[in-house]
Amino acid sequence: MRDGLNQSYRWLLIWSGLGLLLRLTQLSLKPAWMDEVATAIYSIGNSTHDLPFDQVVGLGDILRSLTFSPSPTVGDTVQYLVQEDRHPPLYFVLSHGWVMLFHSFFPSVDGLPSLAALRACSALLGALAVPLAYWVGRAAYRSALAGDLAAALTAVSPLAIALAQEARHYGLASTLVTASLGCFALAFRRVWRDQSLGAGLTIGWITINALGFATHYFTVLTYTAEAMVFGAIALIQIRQQGWRILVQPVWLQLYGVGLGTALSIGAWWPLLVGLEGSNQILNSDLSQWTSWVNPIVQTLLAWIFTLFTPITFFADTPLRLAVIVITILIILASWIRLVPLLIRGLVSLDQEADRRAGGWAIGSFLVAIMVVFAGVCYGYGTDITKGLRYTFAYYPAVTLLMAGALSGYWPQKLPRGRCSWTIPLWQKRLSGRRLVQLTGTLGLISALFVVNNLAFLKFFSPDRFIPFVQAHSTHPVVLAAPEPRYEAKRAIGIEFLSVAWEIHRHFPPSQPGSGWQHPPQFLAMGLETPTVPDWDQRIGAALAQQPAPYDLWILHGGPDLTAYGCSPALDAPQGNKGSYVYRHFTCNPAA
Repeated sequence: MRDGLNQSYRWLLIWSGLGLLLRLTQLSLKPAWMDEVATAIYSIGNSTHDLPFDQVVGLGDILRSLTFSPSPTVGDTVQYLVQEDRHPPLYFVLSHGWVMLFHSFFPSVDGLPSLAALRACSALLGALAVPLAYWVGRAAYRSALAGDLAAALTAVSPLAIALAQEARHYGLASTLVTASLGCFALAFRRVWRDQSLGAGLTIGWITINALGFATHYFTVLTYTAEAMVFGAIALIQIRQQGWRILVQPVWLQLYGVGLGTALSIGAWWPLLVGLEGSNQILNSDLSQWTSWVNPIVQTLLAWIFTLFTPITFFADTPLRLAVIVITILIILASWIRLVPLLIRGLVSLDQEADRRAGGWAIGSFLVAIMVVFAGVCYGYGTDITKGLRYTFAYYPAVTLLMAGALSGYWPQKLPRGRCSWTIPLWQKRLSGRRLVQLTGTLGLISALFVVNNLAFLKFFSPDRFIPFVQAHSTHPVVLAAPEPRYEAKRAIGIEFLSVAWEIHRHFPPSQPGSGWQHPPQFLAMGLETPTVPDWDQRIGAALAQQPAPYDLWILHGGPDLTAYGCSPALDAPQGNKGSYVYRHFTCNPAA
């Protein structure tokens, strides 16, 4: 028995090392998208409102808010985050400490933080989910093998890696959700057996939940689903044993966990009441049939991407399109064949007394949180499935359930086993062990797609927009954007700065071959009200001293500037490139 556990721990070290290595690979490859720009600004103790407004400036000046200040403090990070953003501060406090530590050992020659270092903080915190998944799998299923499989699937999960490689809080949030699920699985087993939770589990669970909510408010979705499961158990036990069961010690301890979690959430109430409205991007019109279908499709894709992902880079050539189609077909074929085998594995799981409680715990949680997500999408009118990142609230449970289902296959070494797998192309029967190995291999290949920027591409792609601007400009370039300073709880300028930062990182005007004939200029127009009737006059005044002719690119549209010598460009006058909506003008006031 001890030899088996020692071998299991050795495998855990391998999976933990692999998970860490994958998450730390190619961290600077992908461009920074706007949310990561906000993380960078707050992490170095700056404000997103530090933009130089209403004046044409160079690259160095527009990146002012991304430049280290002389003596940033963690207090600055918390102050600006609370004033300008909608997120709790725990991750940003940790990121501040990490970035400042990195900067003290490796000072930046240009005064800007390292994007790779920023992402490394999230990657390290996200990698902790691998050993935690082992603990949860082993505790839930009473099986070291299930724990190893849970750790392995978490290590190579393309969705887990994609979230951990962002300079955002989703890596840490996923880790804390995994830890909460571990406490939940242990409590589930003890409630059924009427065993005490114990002080350690009770206090630890409250602490984990408190840290989770201090990382991301959407962890409340996880806690709600956990509570729903225990509510269902209470109803079952009341029918079997009467109301007196609810005053048993184990239930009193559960009430304590619920109360402690509720108090930890309530502590953030002063901030929560200031979060007026919802993210407009996530709002859905339930009068449209697509608003009812999209959440279902997007949820199915999230489940698929937890384990496998196809290549999804931009299909700008027939060859790339063919590669995308082929990988999609392979992934779909794999899932179509894998799903009935997973169902069979879950049925087998339910037939073993030691592992049954774990299967019911994780499975019932997934059912509950799907109900919660459906309630938010269809009841509240906010489609949170649009943001794949919000699956951190439940995707660890998907890997845990799959690990439990696959754990029954591993002992089957011979193809004639009852869980053999037939590959249609070769009609070859595989053993259960080979099935598990192929599943892990497909997951690892998918993980390599992610770290090499072949899948889970950033929604905003300044690396595509910048060459497009260069290719369609014949004169010096001025990039402009309206910035709504009137909106409360909003980080401003981050979409604009994502372009400037990418220019600084990979298209520096001072370097030969950067594609710039003249260094680009930047103009951030500060808007104090939702409607600005004199915007054309203000932008015209700001551009009055700009040497003509020049190409003006305005993000998010723009006013009529004909009176100021700017007319829609003949080449690419307006459109969307790399998710940047633009209007392109050619300006020559003296002509």
